[in-house]
Amino acid sequence: MIKKTIFKYMLLSLFAFATFNACQSEEGEPEVVEEAVSNDLLSKLVDLDFDISNAKNATMFGETGVRVEDMFLTEKQINELLLSEQGDAKQYRTTNLVKKLPRVITIAVSPDLGALGSDALDDAINMYNNVGSRITFQRVAFGLRGRNKAKIQVTAFSEQPSGGFITLGVAAGFPTRKGDPAKSFGINTVWFDLLNPSQAEVAGTMAHEIGHCIGFRHTDYQTRSSCGQNVNEGSAGVGAVYINGTPTGSDPTSLMQACGPAQTLNNNDITALLDMY
Repeated sequence: MIKKTIFKYMLLSLFAFATFNACQSEEGEPEVVEEAVSNDLLSKLVDLDFDISNAKNATMFGETGVRVEDMFLTEKQINELLLSEQGDAKQYRTTNLVKKLPRVITIAVSPDLGALGSDALDDAINMYNNVGSRITFQRVAFGLRGRNKAKIQVTAFSEQPSGGFITLGVAAGFPTRKGDPAKSFGINTVWFDLLNPSQAEVAGTMAHEIGHCIGFRHTDYQTRSSCGQNVNEGSAGVGAVYINGTPTGSDPTSLMQACGPAQTLNNNDITALLDMY
């Protein structure tokens, strides 16, 4: 997920991490949900090493679930994560990756994100496709049904700033056990209205969330030092596998820092992508 203050960006994406109380359906604006998360789900999230201090029930991407850190998880996803918990491995990608390679993943963006969102998605797609890996992305129309529906849908949600920060993006998970990418991520339209981000900033946010959808963990997941913290995100039930040839510590220019201003894949991100795919 990505957050921003007046002074700096904070990317808290994928299983990552600052939350607010907004939620949204796949077709419309979100509603604020205040109900407390059940103790059973909170206990499960704790077992998966999530920070539950701001966990909220929410409706996003057409489903009900929980917003925790910068992730949105349904109860089914939470239970699947518990089943696939891999122990105390502590590195950079998820255990599950996208399968059936080489593979073209279709991706679509909601018209609610306007020309800025549309152009930024094209840039994010080119960012990945220019690497030359066995996984590439192809733009398709938003709102298609059945087999033609995009594998990853980029939706709009509306969430006001909280505590001096604004959430820019929220991811809907990591690759599934079957080897498909996470199906959605959301971009906050309030960010557009309040701060008038550049196309490069939006493209970087989208590319960060795409990274989570195909298996990237945060580069500094062990410390979240880019957020001014000293917190280990743990395996989160999805694994944290070291990627050969990449730094073992924080990489300040990585697009996949938990919090950071990066707008493009750096050389280590590219090395990681080619190792994975």
